[in-house]
Amino acid sequence: MNCPLCKSKMVEGTTVLTFKMESSQILVIKDVPALICDQCGEEFVNLQTSKNVEKQVNKAVADGISMGFLSYTLAA
Repeated sequence: MNCPLCKSKMVEGTTVLTFKMESSQILVIKDVPALICDQCGEEFVNLQTSKNVEKQVNKAVADGISMGFLSYTLAA
């Protein structure tokens, strides 16, 4: 796959996603699988991974976590 922004090659890697919720909760999901452009550094997460991250965030919010770091690879 080529980067939709600069048309360079995308490579597999991981990224960190940060979420600030309306209730002032801050969640950081690390080790999220992503495609990363080797030219401009733009990161893209596929739909299934996004859904898994959304489940993790929703669970953390439901559990009342006000600030936390989650590892995608451990919780997915």
